[in-house]
Amino acid sequence: MVVCNHYYFYAVDEDFGPLFIKFASYFPHTARICIDGHEYAKRQLTLEGIEFEALDNGIFSCANPVRLQQILDELNETKIEALAYKWLDRLPDP
Repeated sequence: MVVCNHYYFYAVDEDFGPLFIKFASYFPHTARICIDGHEYAKRQLTLEGIEFEALDNGIFSCANPVRLQQILDELNETKIEALAYKWLDRLPDP
């Protein structure tokens, strides 16, 4: 049986909140970034000064639900890719 090591890097991003990046220790050194869309939404609502009631992993109520939906609709692969490159540039490559 082959056991492969993985390396985890944990961070807190200003825009996305808590995240982690998982690297494989073997070729081709794949990486996976894991974020929580709810945390992203909470951060953006706070930055915009919109009141909301947070749950552990969600939002119970929001003063501006239309803007909340827009924030979530704007979370796309371009923003996630930019986040990945931002943190990959800061971390050592195993």
